[in-house]
Amino acid sequence: MARLFFLLLLVFVWRPAHAAEALLLEPKIDGPALAAEIGTLQEAAMKALKAQQFGLIDAREAQSVIAGEAALRDCYSDLCLERLGRLLNAGIVVRFRGKVILPEASKATDKQPSWRFRVDVLDVEVGATGAQPEVDCTNCSVKQAAEKLAETITTAVLETASRPRGMLEVKSEPAGATVYVDGTELGVTPYKRPTFAGTRKVVVRHVGFLSQQHEANVPDGQKAKLDIKMVPGTDPVSVVVVEKERTPIYKKWWFWTAIAGGVLVAGAVTAGIVAGTRSTPPERMLPANVIMF
Repeated sequence: MARLFFLLLLVFVWRPAHAAEALLLEPKIDGPALAAEIGTLQEAAMKALKAQQFGLIDAREAQSVIAGEAALRDCYSDLCLERLGRLLNAGIVVRFRGKVILPEASKATDKQPSWRFRVDVLDVEVGATGAQPEVDCTNCSVKQAAEKLAETITTAVLETASRPRGMLEVKSEPAGATVYVDGTELGVTPYKRPTFAGTRKVVVRHVGFLSQQHEANVPDGQKAKLDIKMVPGTDPVSVVVVEKERTPIYKKWWFWTAIAGGVLVAGAVTAGIVAGTRSTPPERMLPANVIMF
């Protein structure tokens, strides 16, 4: 309880005005869950966010945006969620997944099912997932499972908001290089935007130049800078940056945005097309030229 109070204090001190909107995605529940039970879980998640003073973006508005950009449909990579969050002017994107496990037939008939949840909270400003807690609720009614889920969402959102962060600035010669941070394509040089503090893996790519990989140590509340001089040439093998959910390389919409609009200002709404990826792609062998983070 004391830890939760401390997190609440941190989030209300830290959270800027633009982060007052939250996008709650439709849940994915595996197992024999009734529509009414899923509705109870979703309602509990909504109440948890409202209790933290977040306004909820209408699900119909989100569906309208997704309908306009088919590449975002069934895509749950950080890049897709960040794009969706920016289009809807959300500060965070929250998604939970669950699994229902029925008791064995040989057990007492009065036993309740078990529930397993995973919550993902993406910070749109940073463009990365902050907290991803998992929790079990054994022998629980749907009401008890909903309470456990709401508690987990509250903690995940607060931990994401209170996570130390700084600023990452990347410049390249020539400019216009694509910047990947921890496997997610987030912009072009000159690049500058907030990021979670700690060691960040940065890959910089530019047509006609050798790709480069660097580590940037971002101090809490401070700026880390990378000045990169690109070397002309062609990579000996194609360098592909794979995200945590095993997404393929994206179409270069950041590149075309930079060409059309000049220098990209940090925090601007991304324009262009995000190449769609699904959260559960078919299993395949990864080629030797893939960089995994």
